[in-house]
Amino acid sequence: MSRYEIPQMVYDDLKVFKKNHADFLAGTLDELTFKTMRVPFGVYEQRADNTFMVRIKLAGGILTPTQLLTLADLAQKYAHEAIHITTRGGAQLHYVKIEDIISIIETLHSIDLSGRGGGGNTVRNVMADPLAGTAQDEVFDVSPYALAMTSKMLEQKDSFALPRKFKITFSGSEADRGYATIHDVGFIAKIQDGVKGFKLFTAGGMGAKSRLGTLLRDFVPDTEVFLYAQAIKQVFDQNGNRKNKHAARLRFLFEDLGLTEFNKLLEVELNDLRAKNDWEMPVVEIERTVGDTTHEPFVVPQSISKWWNRYVYAQKQAGLYGCKVPVHLGDIHFENARALANALLPFGEDVLRFTGDQNLYIRNLTAPQMASLHDILQHFSKDVAKPTLFGDMVACTGAATCQLGIARPRGAVDAIQKRLNKLLDERDYDALQGFKIHLSGCPNSCGKHLIGDLGFFGKVQRNEGYSYPAYNVVAGSRTSGDGSVYAQKAGDVAAFHVPAFVEEVLDTWLLHVKAYKSFADWVDDGGLAVITEISKKYVDIPSFKEDKNPYFDYDAVELFSLKGRGTGECSAGMYDLIEADKKALKEALEKEEKDFELIRLLSARMLLVTRGEDARDKAGVLKAFKQHFIDTTLLNAYFGTMLEGDADEKSIELAEEVIKLYETMDNTLKFAKEKELAVSAQAQPETSAHFKDLSGVACPMNFVKTKMELAKIKSGEVLEILLDDGAPIDNVPKSVASEGHTVEATTKEGKGWRVRIVKK
Repeated sequence: MSRYEIPQMVYDDLKVFKKNHADFLAGTLDELTFKTMRVPFGVYEQRADNTFMVRIKLAGGILTPTQLLTLADLAQKYAHEAIHITTRGGAQLHYVKIEDIISIIETLHSIDLSGRGGGGNTVRNVMADPLAGTAQDEVFDVSPYALAMTSKMLEQKDSFALPRKFKITFSGSEADRGYATIHDVGFIAKIQDGVKGFKLFTAGGMGAKSRLGTLLRDFVPDTEVFLYAQAIKQVFDQNGNRKNKHAARLRFLFEDLGLTEFNKLLEVELNDLRAKNDWEMPVVEIERTVGDTTHEPFVVPQSISKWWNRYVYAQKQAGLYGCKVPVHLGDIHFENARALANALLPFGEDVLRFTGDQNLYIRNLTAPQMASLHDILQHFSKDVAKPTLFGDMVACTGAATCQLGIARPRGAVDAIQKRLNKLLDERDYDALQGFKIHLSGCPNSCGKHLIGDLGFFGKVQRNEGYSYPAYNVVAGSRTSGDGSVYAQKAGDVAAFHVPAFVEEVLDTWLLHVKAYKSFADWVDDGGLAVITEISKKYVDIPSFKEDKNPYFDYDAVELFSLKGRGTGECSAGMYDLIEADKKALKEALEKEEKDFELIRLLSARMLLVTRGEDARDKAGVLKAFKQHFIDTTLLNAYFGTMLEGDADEKSIELAEEVIKLYETMDNTLKFAKEKELAVSAQAQPETSAHFKDLSGVACPMNFVKTKMELAKIKSGEVLEILLDDGAPIDNVPKSVASEGHTVEATTKEGKGWRVRIVKK
C-alpha cells in the first residue's frame, strides 16, 4: 500500500466544516470563527483579497501518478495553474477562491489525500527520508511507518487542538535525510539484537529560539513507534503553553521541564496508553512494480550523460535507478505535472516522491526506463539542465503571499539564478554538487534556512527614515544522527545585494572545495569569518534620492513596507525598526566626532513606532516625540528642552534615557512607567464605550494605536474603532483577537468598518 487511510472521523469533521463554510458564505458565521475551522483543514488566507492556499498532506512525500494527475486537474481548474511542493514534502494549491475549497477537499478525499491537519495547531504532514526504500545506506525502508503514522494520527481527536503545531519524521539512516534530529518527534532506523526499531529524538525545531532535538531513547522497537509519538503528544497537549504562541512549541516546554521531569510525565502517558490498549500501529509494506532488470548492460548515451551524472543514482536494488528532479521554487505547472504523471503510469505506483527541499524523486525504474524520461524532464523545470546548485535553492513563499512574510525570498532566488546563469561558462558549479542555499521570508524558518549550507531569513532595515528589505545570513549546517548542527550567524546583507553576495561566497568556496570534505568543515576552519567579512560589503545601500531600487523588494511594485502583514504578527516588524534605529543611535554615540543633530533625531524617532507614529521629517519626529514621551511624562520634561537649540552635549543623555526606556518595554508595547502612571481614562464608568477613529491609518500603525487605546481602559470595558476597508479590517481584528480580547462586532459604516472590542 502506498497511501495513508483517511478515517471516518475526518469525513465527519468535513460535514461540520461544509456547514460552517455555507454559513460563512451566507454571512451568518463571522470570519474569525470560520478561520478556526478552515486552518486545521489546511486552508490558509493569502495576502491578495479572497485568495486562499490549500495544503495537502503527502505522508513521506508519497503520491502516485494517478494522484498527481488529479492534482494537475485541480491546479488547472481552481488554482494558479501550479502545484507547489512544500518544505515538508507536501503539496499546496495557491490563489484558490474560498467558494471552491469544499470541492477541492472532496476531490482530494476521493483519491485518498487530505488536508486535515495541514495547518494550525495540529499534527502536521509526517515526513520521511526522500530516498526511503532505495538508499544504499538505509537500515530499512521507513516509508510504511510514515504512512501508518499519518493514518493513526488522523484518528486521534487530540491531533487537531494542540498548543502549537507538532511535527513527526522518519530517517532511514544516520545520514538523517528526514531530519529526525530537528523535529518534535524524530525516528532514525536502527536494528538492535535482530529487532527492527528506531533511535528517538524529541523537542527539536527551527524558528524562534531554534533547538536541536534531544536523544530521548537509544532504541524503541518498531512496534512502539506510535505509542511513543502519541505519549509525547499527550505530554505536550496537557502541559504546553497555550497562552503565548511564541513560546508554545514542544521545545519550549522541554526546556522548561528538563529531561528528568519530561521523562516522568512521559512515563505516565506511556502507562496510560498501554492500559487503554489502543496504541498498536499496523504497518504494511509498500508493493513495488519492478521492470525487467535482466537486459544487456546499459550504456548512458553521451547526449544525456551530464544530466545522468548530476541527477541519477543507483538504488540498493540491483538494476534499479532513482532520479532527483529539481523543481524551480517548488512549482510544477499543471501541464508538466500531467505529462510526467502519464509517463510514469506504466511503471506502477511507487515511482514518485515529493521532498522537503521542494524537489521530487523518481524511483524504481530500470536504466532504459529512466533514460526514456530525459526529454520530458528537460521541459519539466528550468533547473533540470543546470548544476544541482540551482535546484537545491529552497525558498518559502514569503511576503508575496504569506500573511507573516517580511521579505520575498522567491524573487531573491530568481535574482540569484539570473546572476549565476551568466557565469555558467566561467565557473565549475558542478564541483559544488550538494551545496544548499535556503531562504526564509522571516525568522519562522519555513525555508529551513538553519539547515542550509548558506541560509538567509528576512528582516527589516532602515536608511534615512526609509525601510528596506534585508536578510540575516547563516552558514555551515550539519545533519547527522550522531549530532546535527544548525547554521551559524554570519552577518547580514541588504536584499538588493543578495545575488552579488552569493556569487562572492561561492567563488570563495570554489577556491577551497577540494581541500575540505564539506562546506561546514570549511566554515568551522575559518570560513565563517571569511563569509562575515564578505557580508560587510553588502550591508549598506545608497540613499533613497540616489537610487530607489534597493527600497523595493524583488517582484514588488510598491516601496517596501510591512503593510499587509497578518494575524497576530502586526508588531513583529516593529521591533526590527526599533532595533535599526537603536543600532544607528549606538553607532552615532560611539563616533569620536559626534553628529549631535543626528543623535537627537534618532533618539526622538526610535520609539515613535510604538505609539503608532511613522514620522520621517525632523519637525514631525520632534513634535510627535514631545507629544508621546514628554507631555505624557514617560520622559522628564527636562529632555523636552534638548530637542531645541544647541543642547549638543546633553543629547547623549537623552539617547541613554531613550534606550533605558526601551529596555523596560514589554511585549504589549507598554513601558514600565506606564504601569505606574494613573490613566485618567480608566476612571470612566465601565458601561461607557471608548472610541477612536483610525480611518486613514495604515497597517501596522492602526494596530499599534488600537493597543494604545486598549491600554487606557479596564478589563471588560469596550473600545470602538473605525477602520478602513481592505487590509485594516482584514488584519486588525485578527491581531486584537489573537491577544485575547473579544471582537464583539464588526459593522459596515460608510466606506469603512466600526469594530467593537471588549478588553480581556
